[in-house]
Amino acid sequence: MLKTGDIVKVHYTGSYLDDTVFDTTVGSEPLMFTIGDEMMLPAFEEAVKSMKVDDKKTIVLKPADAYGEYDEELLIEVNRKEVFGDKEINVGDIIQVPSEEEVMVFKVHKIDGDVIVLDGNLDMAGKDVKFEIELISILDANSVMGDSELSEFDDSFEDELNEGLEFDEDINVEDY
Repeated sequence: MLKTGDIVKVHYTGSYLDDTVFDTTVGSEPLMFTIGDEMMLPAFEEAVKSMKVDDKKTIVLKPADAYGEYDEELLIEVNRKEVFGDKEINVGDIIQVPSEEEVMVFKVHKIDGDVIVLDGNLDMAGKDVKFEIELISILDANSVMGDSELSEFDDSFEDELNEGLEFDEDINVEDY
């Protein structure tokens, strides 16, 4: 059984229950992630933790365990002219809105004259999803970045950190 800190490579296909694919790594590079780094959905990660190399597994997740329930409060009405000016806007367009903390992504849900309804829900929100997962390999940190590379990284980081720093040897910590 895999444990927190293990680095894995997986191929996966994410689809809805009608087999419409919304994401896949098949045919490209496998996805590499560290168990416990919270990069993946918790249920996806739990499924991978019980796998061995070359195992294949299919999991079906309810919205609460996947991308969340559809939230009507994430539908926002905006005035077309005030927000977009003369820019052409169509249903389905993706709009990125920067905020202080992050960039929020909305999809144009509906256009009714000068009123545009933006939807902040992910396409997968409120839907059961299926993941077909294949564990390709299990790596350790040294295989991702070899011992000599780690040492070189540590040395160069320390040199960079100390570069340009000057210390006053007359300073006594007890004086502060």
